[in-house]
Amino acid sequence: MLILALDTSGAVASCALLQNGEMLDACAHDSMLDHSRLLLPLCQSLLEKNGLTLKDVDVFAAVVGPGSFTGIRIGTAAVKGFAWAQSKPCAGISSLSAMAWDCEQEGTLCCSIRARADESYYAVFRREKGSVIRLTEDAVGSDEEMGSIAREHGCTLFPRDCQRASGAARAAWALAQSGKLQTCHEIVPSYLRATQAERMRKEQMK
Repeated sequence: MLILALDTSGAVASCALLQNGEMLDACAHDSMLDHSRLLLPLCQSLLEKNGLTLKDVDVFAAVVGPGSFTGIRIGTAAVKGFAWAQSKPCAGISSLSAMAWDCEQEGTLCCSIRARADESYYAVFRREKGSVIRLTEDAVGSDEEMGSIAREHGCTLFPRDCQRASGAARAAWALAQSGKLQTCHEIVPSYLRATQAERMRKEQMK
């Protein structure tokens, strides 16, 4: 099984190829959030480097958030398009889960990504024997709230702001093994916070 994973949830756009559970290749480009222009050439370059095409991919995975709202939409839309055109399954992966899967150390992790308004997106996982077990749902809150949850679960590892497609590919492989892949219609962005349009509409309705 060949998995192509994309992560555009942060400033760095990345792609990864995982074959039968083993990392085949990966690449990243600091596009400064210009993902719409650089993501497709990045994917094409990675596939061509390994003598592959989109038709060779069995599963398409996208990091669906939380993170940059625009970036999330770009990556999710690209994977939905790839999967629809090829009639292949998808995996929508949390950016925080991808971070946990990319961590090489075992233990209890509090993965976090800086959000706006002095808040962070965060979730707690336990990594053991090469697997990742989710202990809390993705959340957004202050550093104090995040610290309280981390202490409650006895976290010893604190990955932060290190989104990469390689972790998403590993998470997608785990979903494939457990029969939990999705269709292109089922994966959707996960923002956790209201979008700017939603906030403006709320203000207008007051």
